[in-house]
Formats: sequence, C-alpha cells, structure tokens
Amino acid sequence: MELRDLRFFCLTAELGSVTKAAEKLGVSQPFVTKVIHHLEEELGSKLFDIERRRIVLNANGQHFYKESKAILARLDTLTSDVAAMQEQAEFTTTLLYNNAGYLSALNSAFMAKYPHSVLSEAYAKREDIIEKLNTNKADFAIALPPITGEESRMIETITVLKDTGSIMVPPDHPLYEKEFVTLEELAPYPIVIAPKGSGMRATIDHIFEKHGLTTNVVYETSDMDLQQRAVLVDKRGIAFMSIIHTKDPLIGQYCRKTLTDQCFGTVGLSYNKFRPESASTKAFKKFAVDFFGDLQAMANNI
Repeated sequence: MELRDLRFFCLTAELGSVTKAAEKLGVSQPFVTKVIHHLEEELGSKLFDIERRRIVLNANGQHFYKESKAILARLDTLTSDVAAMQEQAEFTTTLLYNNAGYLSALNSAFMAKYPHSVLSEAYAKREDIIEKLNTNKADFAIALPPITGEESRMIETITVLKDTGSIMVPPDHPLYEKEFVTLEELAPYPIVIAPKGSGMRATIDHIFEKHGLTTNVVYETSDMDLQQRAVLVDKRGIAFMSIIHTKDPLIGQYCRKTLTDQCFGTVGLSYNKFRPESASTKAFKKFAVDFFGDLQAMANNI
C-alpha cells in the first residue's frame, strides 16, 4: 500500500466517480480502478457501493477514508502545524464565499489578529464551493444559505449568523428619508445585485417570488465596491445589504432597515469534516465563529 494509492482512493471517494478522479489526476480510468481494486484486495474488503449510478463509500470505506485522510493530512500540514504553534504564527487559510457582504470586515479583523498570516479569499458558486471543500482545495467556506448534509456528506457546517436585511439608496432617492422600508415600497425600483448563483441573489429572488413580486435588475456584480459605486455614484439603482451596514461609518447613512418577514439570510461556515484539524485550521475556525458571533450580537441590537 502506497501513499499514492491513498490519495487516489480519497479523491475517488470525494468525487463519487472513478472517471472524474482519473480526469483530475491526469491518469486513465482503468489505472484508478486498478488502484482501488488493489486496495480492496489488500484490505480484504470492498470499500464502495453503487447507488444511483454513483459510487459511495460503504461502512468499511468510510472508516478507511477517515483514517487515510488523517495520514495524508498530517503529512501535508506537518510544517505549517509547527509554524502555527509559534507565538508569531504564519499560516495561509483559503476561504471561499458566495456572498461578499461580510468579507471586508472579516479580512480586517483577521489581519488585526494574525498580522503575519494570510487569508486567501475567492468568490465561487455554490457547486464549486462544495467540490473544492470535498477535495480539500479550500480550507473553509462562508455560504448563504448554509451548505447542508444533503448537498455533501463530506461537509460540516456551523450556522454562524442569522442576518436581517437593509437596502442602500443614494441621498436623492425617494426612499432616503425613510427609516424603514417595506418590500412593496422598494420593489418598483431598479436593483443592483450579485449575479445568479450567489448567496444574496438566491435569497432575494426567493423573497420576491414568495411575495409575488419581480426584481428589476439593472446591474450585476459580486464586488461590493462596485455595487456601492453603482448606487452612490452612478445612481443606477438600490442594493441589498446586511443589517450591519447600517452601522458602517462610511456607508451607514445610506442604508435603510427593511420591514418584511423574509428579508434575512442565514450564513454558514463550512469545512471538510473528514479532514483532521491542524493548529491553523483550529485557529481560523475559532476566529470565524467569534467574528460572526460579534456580528450577530450587533445585528440583534440594531
């Protein structure tokens, strides 16, 4: 049994397909099949079952996968583990997200707490987030709504925030003078919003559909700075924001609270539950839970 065999087996389990694993590894499908069969012969047990034309780990396979991941993870993270335990820890954490509303504040808090470390952030669609967490190409993800066990049995999710909404409007907008805005009041106006596939877009589309309304989207971008420019400078429409932005010293004066039972979003912090925790991943998980806990306390008091 070789370390290469464990890597091949784990990737096959994560993708649920020998063919997809072979494509990712750049080898032939028969070669991956041969590796899996060799492992099963050596262990004296089948590792996979077939369900709906997809291979899934059986009980023996789940146990072997968990232990294999532990071995591979320790080899992959040994060096960073030692560094992260030092007083001046240096580590890199990769974080995916499908809603950028909290990223600026999170990044600032991270840099303040870990000035010698790197938080590598990237926007991704939900299906890409799930695949990259499954295959350990990302350490964590922030998703709205949270990723569920039905979407991936590889992923663990902690609900970290239940957020109500606000809207951003320019000073000369009819809604600017209001303290609270109902969904019916804002529905007629053009909307600046993230593209389809983002967490906020899915939430807003659901809210409008539930109330029998349609969105008048005039500009799509997942970049929060561009959204703010489109609203405040170009005056192309209004934008949906987190409730916490009403307390932002730069843009809070342009944000108005919403009055609707559905204007909220639930945010989850997700990670691969079979990947053994290193010192750096433990540190980031605690940091993220604490960060969103502070945001929740703020949102509850607005």
